[in-house]
Amino acid sequence: MERYFTDAVYARRVRDRPPELEQVEKHLYAELSAHISGEEYLRIEEELNGFYEELGKELFGRGFLEGMRFFLQCFAS
Repeated sequence: MERYFTDAVYARRVRDRPPELEQVEKHLYAELSAHISGEEYLRIEEELNGFYEELGKELFGRGFLEGMRFFLQCFAS
């Protein structure tokens, strides 16, 4: 549950996903938080948020370039 709130506040990555996936993710984060301290949990979560943000930028850039190539090909045809 903590992951949902931090994503919503810091990364704004709240998306519609299958309920089964949401349930598994919540279970994994509950297990993780039960085995490590609160400070360590937040540090790891911040690192993951940074990773997901960079990954999102990279995937957006790739998608944008492919979209532009397709758009230019349509004009060239």
